[in-house]
Amino acid sequence: EAGLLSSVRDLVADREVLAPGGRGNLLQLHTDLPNAWDAWDLDQHYRRRYVDLTGVDAITVVEGGPLVGAVRVERSFGSSRIVQTLRLCAGSRRVDVDTEIDWHESEKILKAAFPLDVHADRSTAEIQFGHVHRPTHTNTSWDAARFEVWCHRWVHVGEPGYGVAVVNDATYGHDAGRSTRPDGGTTTTVRLSLVRGPRSPDPGADQGSHRMTYALLVGAGIGDAVAEGDALNL
Repeated sequence: EAGLLSSVRDLVADREVLAPGGRGNLLQLHTDLPNAWDAWDLDQHYRRRYVDLTGVDAITVVEGGPLVGAVRVERSFGSSRIVQTLRLCAGSRRVDVDTEIDWHESEKILKAAFPLDVHADRSTAEIQFGHVHRPTHTNTSWDAARFEVWCHRWVHVGEPGYGVAVVNDATYGHDAGRSTRPDGGTTTTVRLSLVRGPRSPDPGADQGSHRMTYALLVGAGIGDAVAEGDALNL
């Protein structure tokens, strides 16, 4: 009813991908007030204040054939509006989220969250000419400082024998962290940073229309993330 993913089932592996009680593609609007360098910095304290965007203006089935299923979800918040089309193609392991944002917020950052039922000790992100591993824990000050990191076309989290990737065509900031299930198990949440609204040095920064696509890829190894990241961008 809120236009969110309540279940993502990997039929090949016969397992639920989303963490118990979690909702996929949950948009979260945070207050974003860096201590310095408004347009360049993201300070960790932004995480303390946010609102989940669960209000819906309209939900419409736009494709319902045997090859493609798609649902359009429209939301309004503040002075802004976002329209997302969630699309699943026959035989695909990828759920695409085509996104159009008419953005008119200041000192805010918009995130898209995917809580995943995967016990990942690290995330893997594409960089120039390869990829890099980063821990999902915060055991050291260096680890804790990686509360926002970058990737190019994909970020992957996995446990032995199973992985999930989030691929994108236009938005590169993300965070990945651990949570605990009610039964004591460990889950991993990956969030993409979609758009910000700094005031300085340009009070009009990021204002207006944005278009991007990102996707949840299930049952994915690193090679699958590479291939689907290329495919989405092509």
